[in-house]
Amino acid sequence: MTLDTKKERLIAFTGGQILTMDPENNKAEVVIIRGNRIIDIGDAEIVNQYPDVDIVNLDGRTLLPGFIDSHNHLSSFACFFPNWVNLFGLMTKEEILDALKKHVQMNPGNGWIVGFGWFDAKSGGIDLNRFDLDEIGFVRPVLLIQATFHMSVTNSLGLEMAGIDSPTPNPRCGTIIRDRDGKPTGVLIENAQSSVFNLTMNTEIGEHAELIRVRALELLSFGITAIHDPGVTLKAAEAYRFLYNRENLPVSVLMMPHGATILDNDPGMWLEGPKTGSGDEHLRIGPVKIFADGATPETVAYDMVIRGQTMKSGSFRDDFRGILYDATRKGFRVCVHSFGNATTDAVLDAFEEAKKYAPPELEIRPRLEHVTLISDSQIRRLAVMGGCVSIQPQFLMRAANFSRAPVENAKWLPYADLFKSGVCVAASSDDPGGFMDARDPLKGAVMGSTMSNGDGNTVFPDQVLPFQRWLWFYTAGSAYAGGQEHERGMLKKGLVADLVILKGALDPENPPVVDETYKDGRLVFKHQNEVNV
Repeated sequence: MTLDTKKERLIAFTGGQILTMDPENNKAEVVIIRGNRIIDIGDAEIVNQYPDVDIVNLDGRTLLPGFIDSHNHLSSFACFFPNWVNLFGLMTKEEILDALKKHVQMNPGNGWIVGFGWFDAKSGGIDLNRFDLDEIGFVRPVLLIQATFHMSVTNSLGLEMAGIDSPTPNPRCGTIIRDRDGKPTGVLIENAQSSVFNLTMNTEIGEHAELIRVRALELLSFGITAIHDPGVTLKAAEAYRFLYNRENLPVSVLMMPHGATILDNDPGMWLEGPKTGSGDEHLRIGPVKIFADGATPETVAYDMVIRGQTMKSGSFRDDFRGILYDATRKGFRVCVHSFGNATTDAVLDAFEEAKKYAPPELEIRPRLEHVTLISDSQIRRLAVMGGCVSIQPQFLMRAANFSRAPVENAKWLPYADLFKSGVCVAASSDDPGGFMDARDPLKGAVMGSTMSNGDGNTVFPDQVLPFQRWLWFYTAGSAYAGGQEHERGMLKKGLVADLVILKGALDPENPPVVDETYKDGRLVFKHQNEVNV
């Protein structure tokens, strides 16, 4: 059932709380939209200026801008995930192999068997190798992707199909794990996964577009009307444009140009095309996405002082600086995956250096993804640079592990410190990665506003911020991080009419639910109603 097909309706929303997210106008009694634009906002009396307006009575509910998921891997892992084996919560070899066998029984054939959500032993799960996966007994290639995307394990046939054997050298910024005899164990780290990612996520444009569309439709029920996709290959961009040209893209997408496969830092021909900001409110080019480090102990660079002792571990990538400079020189903004505090030092240095190469019209606006460990001085430095961060409150699921390491020269997940220091904070899911289905911004806002690990246990009480501030992170904060502050993220005259209505108090102890979602001024989701867009 399509809920609303009138494209140019004049609608006034009134009768409830209105969160504009606009620092210049934080009080309003009515919001008026025509078609896909907000045309007026203010006191209740302005309704009288529009005699033909349709009234939507909020009836005490809360109206705010549509949510923006500032880090959602929609065109890569997320759209393929529904067709893969869901390994989340499976922590033993027996459970994992059983899930793979059941999948094969329901999906016969000779193609790849892909599982996602595997946790290795360092992440609390189980280490596996090629021989463990060979035990399944099916003559089919198998790939298990770790929940962070930064490590995977494949079986013997998978290695053969990927062309990986004993003489195969480690790629730059990647590692093929080997046994004592130099033979690959099946475990691939960072860029060593490129060949298997190519094989398992290679599909025809129309099919890829449909996978994206179906997954994107689900986001409307969470009140999400726009995403930032941090890793759009040139092929994925074709799928997005396929949907855009047919007016069949359910959510607005900010495409972050990336290499030929996820984790490949070389954006290639992206840098010869339209620059950051090109496009329109439905499909726009964002900052180039590059990785400065990974997400495994070996690939995240930490420099920690614990109980007076300095501890250094991991290393950052050696290929990100040059690409950051090239992208800046060509007129692109850049966002950088940076987990560790030692990595962040190198990233901030690189952004400073990039100023030399920036065209006069380019505002660099440094953006960092994740920043799980960062120092006060780094936060101040990022603020002075006018920087942004995209954070994922679901990482609080593992915050108890962080709190056991009392770092003296930096802080774990210092979300409040970042915001209070003047860094623009955007919130996101990292879907489908991490430790849970993190797509729901309201669940994220509950975790973030209570700094809770998901069980109601506050881990870092000094980093607690109000629930409404977290709603700002998912709206205006995410818009600014994407360079979209003149397009979305606030209820403001001239911005897009992407809206969400919440039912219930804005209370993290008893949080509200998404009651209605409007995309381009049209009702596309209503609680307990089925919608086709």
